[in-house]
Amino acid sequence: MDPEDDLYRIGTVANMTDLSVERLRAWERRYGLQPAHRAGKTRFYNLEQVERLKKIKRLIDKGHPISSLASLTDEQLDERLVTQRNLAMRPATAGLIGPNLLVLEQQQDHTSRIDVRARWANMDAFMSDQSGADTLDVIVVQLPVLSAQHIENIAKFQPKSRIVAIYQFATAKHIAATQELGVPTLNWPTSWQEIEHACATTAGMPLRAARSAARRFSDEELIAIAASSDDQSNCPQHLVTLISSLNAFADYSLEYAEEAVESALYQRVHSATTQARAQLELALEVLVEADQLLWTPG
Repeated sequence: MDPEDDLYRIGTVANMTDLSVERLRAWERRYGLQPAHRAGKTRFYNLEQVERLKKIKRLIDKGHPISSLASLTDEQLDERLVTQRNLAMRPATAGLIGPNLLVLEQQQDHTSRIDVRARWANMDAFMSDQSGADTLDVIVVQLPVLSAQHIENIAKFQPKSRIVAIYQFATAKHIAATQELGVPTLNWPTSWQEIEHACATTAGMPLRAARSAARRFSDEELIAIAASSDDQSNCPQHLVTLISSLNAFADYSLEYAEEAVESALYQRVHSATTQARAQLELALEVLVEADQLLWTPG
């Protein structure tokens, strides 16, 4: 920091915001997030800019793309952060489409992460009945054959709802086309816990942001889990290592996507990496919950 003018060098800003110097430079070029001052090739940011970058980083960690944040005012960023916190404090409201999903729901003793408010036996029933669907955070659809057309039909009828697609059969092309729409996919058969996790991590995110799965555990939580687990298999520690590596690679691929000519290609790599990390986080969550049960008094 330069005390005479209260400015921070870009390297210091990177440490304060957990944003790399390369990403800050890329945002300056692509989105006009200019530093407050330059001295030759050295960039300086003021405290107000640092706080703004911290807000942007928190929203990006929740799945919001930088392209949707860069032009927002500080007040608008604050509003998004408040909305994100409110969403995290309540279960996602959901609608289910598909007979297997309805049967799977009936087999659950309780559902804590989603609040199912609408149910349809199939796509035809959904298309002909939209009562109660306008307030849903997310719609989960089970399709025998994955089809981007079905996804687009749901989005047409319910443009404000997130979508999670569960398929029985699909080619790699179909999966890629669906994810390109910003829709996460699960392969049937799947567990109710996986469905809840997919709904909870997509509710409230912008459409395109669904291509990047939100983090389930912060770095601090991962460190604490690795240090405190007594699992003799060391599986929690191994999962923490894998998840941390995927987090690092996800950041790298996203930064490269901002630089690369084939940006869409590396955005897909980033998306696939975060989805893989989300699956490992789900496995870690199972172990953490089991570990907590072992230590429950009585």
